[in-house]
Amino acid sequence: MKRHIIAILILLIGISTTVSAKLLSSAALLTAESFVAAIDNGDFLKAYSSASPDLQLLKPEKQWIDEQSLTFQLLGKPLHRRLMTVDARDIYPGLPDGNYLLVSYQTTTEHKAKAIEVLLLKEKGEEWMVCKYSIR
Repeated sequence: MKRHIIAILILLIGISTTVSAKLLSSAALLTAESFVAAIDNGDFLKAYSSASPDLQLLKPEKQWIDEQSLTFQLLGKPLHRRLMTVDARDIYPGLPDGNYLLVSYQTTTEHKAKAIEVLLLKEKGEEWMVCKYSIR
């Protein structure tokens, strides 16, 4: 059922037909959902541990967890999230070339009515991993 909902969402947001079906796999969106669920629960270590080696190389564990914890305290717990866009890329500034998906959500938190969450996922073999996360 969840895969059907994700497929419908992808169609509704008007993804370009030139993007390959492989890049728009439901596995990538499920990875994004799992990652933000850990963030929602304040389990920043779980989110960090599930992230790609690229994210872990760019930010040491303690620094990343401290930054997410501070943001979580400032904005509060996410209350509602709506998928906005999924954009396939083969290059991203500051990272090696590869298959990437830039996923953005419109999010409402306890202390911010309109926030944007952005996740950059990278394909590693048969799986997708988060290599960047931000909420603004």
